Amino acid sequence: MFNNAHSDSELRLLFEAAPNGMIVIDQAGVIAFANKQIEQLFGYSRAELIGRSVEVLIPERFRAGHPAKRAAFAKNPTTRPMGAGRDLYGVRKNGVEFPIEIGLNPFRSGDRLLVVGSIIDITERKRNEEHILTIMNELSHRSKNLLMVVLAIANQTVQRATSFGEFQKNFENRLLAIARCHDVLVEKGWEGASIEALISAQLKPFMDDPALRVDAAGPPIMLNPDAAQNIGLALHELATNSMKYGALSSPEGQVVIRWDIDELQTPKKFRFSWQERGGPPVEPPTREGFGHKLLSRLASGTPDTEIRLAFAPEGFAWSIECQEQVFMRR
Repeated sequence: MFNNAHSDSELRLLFEAAPNGMIVIDQAGVIAFANKQIEQLFGYSRAELIGRSVEVLIPERFRAGHPAKRAAFAKNPTTRPMGAGRDLYGVRKNGVEFPIEIGLNPFRSGDRLLVVGSIIDITERKRNEEHILTIMNELSHRSKNLLMVVLAIANQTVQRATSFGEFQKNFENRLLAIARCHDVLVEKGWEGASIEALISAQLKPFMDDPALRVDAAGPPIMLNPDAAQNIGLALHELATNSMKYGALSSPEGQVVIRWDIDELQTPKKFRFSWQERGGPPVEPPTREGFGHKLLSRLASGTPDTEIRLAFAPEGFAWSIECQEQVFMRR
């Protein structure tokens, strides 16, 4: 490979000990040497590679333009990374492509220009970069959605507040309700939230032991993040109104919460209900407050959604029924 047998032996030992794939190519693009890491990376034996064009290791769609790039490098051979600003790929003997990084190191052996290529498989790094990009995009999406929700809450709260103190208190409590929804979602890696966890999180600020005043029952159901936020906000408004005017304002009052999936309908239907009992008589509000608006229009833009509010003598009731895929975690 080289003119000097001693230097040839030393370089071979050095290349074999290298943690990266090391390949030596002459000016014609012919492979003169490959270490064991190259064999592992590309699936060829060294005997299969020595004497062959380096283009055998390049995906077919890039081969036609590679000789021109080699010729350009030979005119100004410098130590540098190959393909700066471009994604580079190798192709294994079995035809599988994989992302790589290549460092080029030219040197002369007599009158021959040779190039050492140091090759690294960066598949895992690319996978991590894609994962981080996905997380960043998802975070951006959630942040924008959250800002829209906060702005909507602020606008609706300020329109219905009779004083700055009332606005401040109601706005703060609604932001805390969103925060409790997010706490529940974070516990599950933001994949969803169980209805039981949402009920507990949203009712706990109103009473020491929600189980003593709230009868909640239903099958294990995981809501998707958007549905968890919507149901969580609804629970906060329901509990707030009940503590002020409804069943939870009376020591004998109770709330019954039920949810299920109707398997007999096509598509399946998700149902959730809040029923108050044992409280003072209730009457329909004279004006539509934020809570009333939220409960009336929650998920109302989705098909086959039915929302009911009833100001019955026995107590206020609210229910929602919609297609399962609207609220369920996929």
